[in-house]
Amino acid sequence: MRTTDDDQQQRIRALFLQPAESYRLSEAARLIGISPGVLRREAEADQREAYRSNGFWHFSWRQVVYVALRRWSLAEIHEALGNDASAVLPPLLSLRTLNVQLPEYLVRAVELSAASDDTTVDDWLHQELVDFAGTVVDRMERMVPGFRRAYLFPGQE
Repeated sequence: MRTTDDDQQQRIRALFLQPAESYRLSEAARLIGISPGVLRREAEADQREAYRSNGFWHFSWRQVVYVALRRWSLAEIHEALGNDASAVLPPLLSLRTLNVQLPEYLVRAVELSAASDDTTVDDWLHQELVDFAGTVVDRMERMVPGFRRAYLFPGQE
């Protein structure tokens, strides 16, 4: 697990424990820990109109969290929130360790893929499994209530 620096932990705690209805571009960028220019480029590449209001950049809490989740892992968020994580995150976003045995060729494929994406094995597997979860949302929601909410977080059902 990565160690999250104090500044990042404070920003995570501020975003999740003191959510605002909306954020200016500079506020959102500061919370996420990126430059306003980088955030503006991400918003423009996404849906520019969704981030603009009366000619100004305007970010909802959900929009800021979406961008933050591309930069912070769930492990980092849980580490920063500590016991408060259960109060602000859906129950099915709690973290659980899973030990698996895989053939060496799969382990090497995962390790090399993670390295080429400049991420950790945990984060790479997380993203791959999120993609998989998207293919089974409806079926899983019937069997595991709350699955959709966790999958769509921070969005709405």
